[in-house]
Amino acid sequence: MKRTMSYRTTENDLLLLEEPTVVFRLTSGNERLPAELGVTDGKQVRVELRDDGGHLLDSLTYIATPAERSRT
Repeated sequence: MKRTMSYRTTENDLLLLEEPTVVFRLTSGNERLPAELGVTDGKQVRVELRDDGGHLLDSLTYIATPAERSRT
């Protein structure tokens, strides 16, 4: 089963980034920095994990901040 992560603004549902993935659920490790998404600091972002049929499997909402974090 193929999966896709979509990053969208919560205020107007604007698609910021969409990428294929192998994850089964979303965690804070799936958050992206504002520069990666092309948004300003403090923007609220929703990540959606969907299967190849478009069914929502998981979602996560966070505030995009420039804080450094390690990727695993």
